[in-house]
Amino acid sequence: MFSLADQLALSRSRPAGFDYMRIVLAATIICLHSANVTLGLDRAMEIVGHLRMLNAMILALFFALSGFLVTASLLRCKSLISFIGLRVLRIAPALVVETMLSAIIIGPIFTAMPLAQYFADSKFHVYFLNIVGDIHFELPGVFLHNPVPDLVNAQLWTVPYELWCYVILALLAVTTICFNRVLYLGFLVFAQLGLACYDIYHWNELFIHLRPHLLVFCFLLGVGFYLWRDRVPFNRATCLFALLLCTAGMASGRCDAIFAAPAAYVACYLGLMNPRRSWIVSSGDYSYGMYLYGFVIQQCIAAFGPSVQYWYLNVLISLPIAFGVAVASWHLVEKLALRLRGQLERFEAAVLSRISIVRFSRRSPRPIELGATLGSSASG
Repeated sequence: MFSLADQLALSRSRPAGFDYMRIVLAATIICLHSANVTLGLDRAMEIVGHLRMLNAMILALFFALSGFLVTASLLRCKSLISFIGLRVLRIAPALVVETMLSAIIIGPIFTAMPLAQYFADSKFHVYFLNIVGDIHFELPGVFLHNPVPDLVNAQLWTVPYELWCYVILALLAVTTICFNRVLYLGFLVFAQLGLACYDIYHWNELFIHLRPHLLVFCFLLGVGFYLWRDRVPFNRATCLFALLLCTAGMASGRCDAIFAAPAAYVACYLGLMNPRRSWIVSSGDYSYGMYLYGFVIQQCIAAFGPSVQYWYLNVLISLPIAFGVAVASWHLVEKLALRLRGQLERFEAAVLSRISIVRFSRRSPRPIELGATLGSSASG
C-alpha cells in the first residue's frame, strides 16, 4: 500500500500541495466575504446559505491541514519551549501589526467620529486585545455606513479556536497521548462518539459553517492522520470517495462530526500532492497575510459607496490588494520574525541545560528525565 508517509517522503517532506491549498483557501474566503460586505449580513446569509457545504469544507480543510503540519513541527521540537515559541513567532507578529494598522491608520481614516473622541473611546482601547487572542471586531464609528456596519475584522473569529488547538496539542504532548498513536486513536474515537451524540442532540440547530468545537476536532484529526501516516493510503479513489461523503454530509448542516474525518483526509491528500512550485508559493507563505487583511480591505473598498458595492467588483479590487499586502506582511514582518528561531533554540538549550526537564517517552507512559527531542516519530 502506498501511504501518506510514502508520498511525504517523495516530496522530501516539503510537498507543494499544502502551500497551494493555503493560498486557494484564503482567496476563497475573501470571495465568500464579498457577499457580506456588499449585500449585508442578512441578505448574504440567504445567498451563502445555499453554499453551506463550501463554507463548512473550507474551515474543515484549513484546520485539518494545520493539524497535520503542526504535528510535524511538534515532533521536531526538543520541548514545549520551542513548540510554543514557534507558534508565537508565526502568529503573533503579523497579528500585532495588523491590529495596530487597523486601529491607528484605517480607523482614523474611516471613522465618522472626531479623532479625539475616537482615540478616547473604550472600543479603541479594547481592540488591542486582539493581539492576545481576545477578539474584538469593532472600532468606534468605523464603517458605519457600509452594508455591514461596524465590523472591521470579522474573519478573526477563528483565532481563539486556533489557539485552543495549540493548547490542546500541548496538553496531549505533556500527557504523552500524542506520542502513542494507539492511545491517540482511542482519544479520537472517544471524541468522535461524543461529538456525534452532541450533533444528534442539537439536530434542529443549523450553522452556516462548522460549529467551533468541530474546528478543533478537524485539527485533531489532522494530528491523527500525521501520526498514522504510514498506515493511511494515499489513494485518489479514496480521496474522491471521502470528498463525496463530506460534501454530501456537510451540505445539510447536520451530523457534521461524522463527516469531519473524510474532510480531514481530503485535506491531507490534497496537501501531500506535489505539483511544480510557482513563484507564488516558492517566494513566501502569503496565506496568513491574506487571511488577516482580507476583510478589512474589503470593508475599505465598500466604504467608497454604492458604485463599488457589487460582490464581483469587491473581489476584483480586494483580492489583488490583499495579496499585495500579504506579500509585504511576509517579507517585512513574518519572515523577519521567523529568523528569531535561532535565538529561540539557543534560549531553549540554555533552559534545558540548567533545569531538570521532564521528557516524554513514546514507549512508556512514564515520563523520563533528560533530553533528546520531545518526540521524533509517530510509533504506537
